[in-house]
Order: sequence, then C-alpha cells, then structure tokens
Amino acid sequence: MSRSIAPKSSVTLTEEETTLRKTTDQGKLLFTSYRGQRCALAIQNNRLVEASFFPQIPSKIGSVYIGKVKNIVKNINACFVEIEKGELCFLSLKEINAVPSWNAPLNRIADGRLLEGDEILVQVTRDAQKSKRASVTTQISLSNEYFVLTMGSKRVCYSTKLGKKRRELLHRMLREAGILDTDQGDCLVQECQALLSDAWLSRLKSESVELMSFVLPSTGMIVRTKAEEQESAEELLEHFYDLAAQYIRLLYFARYRNCFSCLRKANTEVEATLMQFSFNAFGAASEETPSWEIITDQKPLYEQIIHYEKENALDVPVRLYQDSMLSLSALYGIEGKLKPALETRIWLKSGGYLVIEPTEALTVIDVNSGKCEDGKNPEDTYRSINLEAAEEVAFQLRLRNLSGIIIVDFINMQSPGDNAQLLYVLKSLVKRDKVKTTVVDMTPLGLVEITRKKISKPLREQLHFSDVL
Repeated sequence: MSRSIAPKSSVTLTEEETTLRKTTDQGKLLFTSYRGQRCALAIQNNRLVEASFFPQIPSKIGSVYIGKVKNIVKNINACFVEIEKGELCFLSLKEINAVPSWNAPLNRIADGRLLEGDEILVQVTRDAQKSKRASVTTQISLSNEYFVLTMGSKRVCYSTKLGKKRRELLHRMLREAGILDTDQGDCLVQECQALLSDAWLSRLKSESVELMSFVLPSTGMIVRTKAEEQESAEELLEHFYDLAAQYIRLLYFARYRNCFSCLRKANTEVEATLMQFSFNAFGAASEETPSWEIITDQKPLYEQIIHYEKENALDVPVRLYQDSMLSLSALYGIEGKLKPALETRIWLKSGGYLVIEPTEALTVIDVNSGKCEDGKNPEDTYRSINLEAAEEVAFQLRLRNLSGIIIVDFINMQSPGDNAQLLYVLKSLVKRDKVKTTVVDMTPLGLVEITRKKISKPLREQLHFSDVL
C-alpha cells in the first residue's frame, strides 16, 4: 500500500519513504482531527511533546469589541460588559483608571464616571470557563511574533529569554529607527508618525486617517523572544511598522463604530498555534535538534497554513497528507502517544516514576524511586533519579499544559549542594518553555515550588474523550 504526502509541488512517496518520514527525528507539527476533535500535535524524537485540542466554540481571546456596560457591582469593584447580544463579560474596575482618556465612554461626553449604558472599547482576555464568565480589559494590546504593543505604560521591555548582547543590539536598532524617545528614558515614542513607515503613512493618508489630530494613548512595547531569530534589521522593523499600523488604525476607527461592533477578531486556531509554537523549543535546528515540518490532512487548514507562512515568512515545509486508507493520526500512532499524557503515573528510564495529581487549588507531582537500583550509594541514586525527574517534570508541564501553582516532592537529599544543583537544573529546563514558568524555591520540607502562567486549559480539560483513553 502506498502513502502520498503532497507538498507545495505534488510529490508521491513510496511506503518505504513514508515510513522513513514517520520514524525520523525531524519534528512534526500535525494539524488534524482525532476522534472528531480538531487538534494540533507536535511530535519530536517519536514522542508527543505538545498537544492542543481546539474547542467546539472558537476562542475569542484577543477579540476587540465596543461593549455596553450593563451593571456595576461596587462590592466586588467590577462591572459586566455586554460585547454581543446576551453575552456578558467580567471587567475589573481597577483597570478603568489605567488609561483614563481611553476608558471614557464613546457614546457621551466624558465626566470621569462609568455608568450603566456606557459604550467602551474592550478586549477579551479569557474565555468563559465552567461557571465563570469571560473576562475583558480596557487596556488594548496587539501582538505579532516579534512585538507586543499595549496600553497603560510607555515602557519598552525585552523578553528575559533574549541574550544580553541581542537585547543591546535590538535596543540600538530601535533607537536608530527613531522608535525610542531618548529624552524620556528610551520609552516608546508616542507620536503616530514616528511609529509608522513611509509606506504606511501614505496608505493611512489614502484611507482618510488624520494622524495629526489623533492622540495616541500611553503605549508601551514588549520585544518577544522570536526577535532573537530575525537577523535582518529591515525585516524586523517592517514587522514592527505593520503591527503599529494595525494598532493605530484600530484605535482611530473605534471612535466611529457602533455598539457591539467587533473591531478585531481573535486569531484562528491555526494562526494562534503557529504564533505561539516554538519550532526551536529544544534548540535551533542542527544534527542534535532537527528541523520541523508541518503536515495536515485537511485542505482548508493547509490553505490557511500556506497563507500564514507567506504572510509571516515562516521557513518551515508544509505538506498535505492524502490517504483515505490510513488517517494521519493513525499513521503517527497518536492514540498511543497521547495516552501517557493523560495517565497519573509516568515511568522514568531509571525505574523511578512520577505521580501527577491535579487538584482544584494546585498540581502535586511526587517523585518516587520505584524499581531503580542503580548505584551502591543511596545519595547518588537519589540525585540521579531527581535530575532525571526534573527533566521529565519540565516536559510534562508543557505537554499537559499545567498552570498555576505546581508543587514537586522530589526524593529527599541530605546534601545542600545536591539540592542546589537540582534547582539550578530545573530552572535551566523550564527556560525552554514558551509559557512563563518560574521555579520559586525549595521549602524547608524539601518541596519545590513552581508557578506557570495560565494561557489555556490543561490538556485533559481540552479533551471531550479523555474518559475512554
């Protein structure tokens, strides 16, 4: 039986070639459907390293609306904002004073108050979950792979994962481009003309955008980790100008739109995945860390990926898998690779194992020696198991998308030096995670405290079929 994977230019592969592709160490990012649920699955070294199952109702995170204040609840210092007919979202009133001029109602003269019936600009920050409503913010932010522009502060920050030399180089580049205000401590320039390229200035002028009369709210910027990979200053600046133009256009035209208008839709599932996914999460492509390719068996998704690749200059091969006899998930054995990600017990190569127990308040991970009998000295054995467990803990946090407070009970070691080494290794490992993860410390009881930012639901909660696996 032959298998075919059609790339941009049609190519037919033999069964032997397809088997070679399946078993190669090259990373695969699969966009497919598994048990009726659309998903994105990353496989490297024949192991599932990341999985995201898409909800039946698309996420609205990042969408920008003109919403209407329905009711103000003073005892919790919050209000509820209707963004679409019948859809109420939670808004903390603490944010209202962050950018005063841009939290003013759009449908009446501002008087410093927020009243029921006011129409305000909001952005969705969290989807509705269980009994909790979705959340919105008045501090609008837009992002691409390289930059984030956000209201509330004029500061320019750099990802902590960027090297010192790279940060200095990027800072100098932004200065020379006139994007930083050197008189204000290298904050972001607050004039629209300075944030746009000549091409964008001409384009906005043709759209009747009067920038001279438009006052930009306090806006800051974050330079993201991806900026490490882009060597060309011209291309990097082009990404910045494109994002700045989107940001300015959105705020400018918001003043002329009706209530419940959606000014910016959330990214599609494909766009959100590709934007967040780190193709070099385990290091840049080399003999030790192979390159990636994207494969999908769904033509509409294939076309979306190709479009995204062209728009964002994504240098990753994209292939369309076509075989009615064998599904893409079956070809890569997704069920067998997914099952360990849902189990409570994870075995280590040494014979030790982890027990992962999520609770309502936090996630507990217990490290056990199990069947491990290596070494005559117990302390050497415990150190070896703990270091192996640290690598697996960092891996499982990402795979299972665990977030919030994580407590790890490693095997107790008597040596302070061994404990210090364990913490150092664990901190180095979590730095590879694209989601902000912090190893806080080790308590007097020997429990290691970790926090991981919540971006989306844990893997088990994303699945509609986990009870049958």
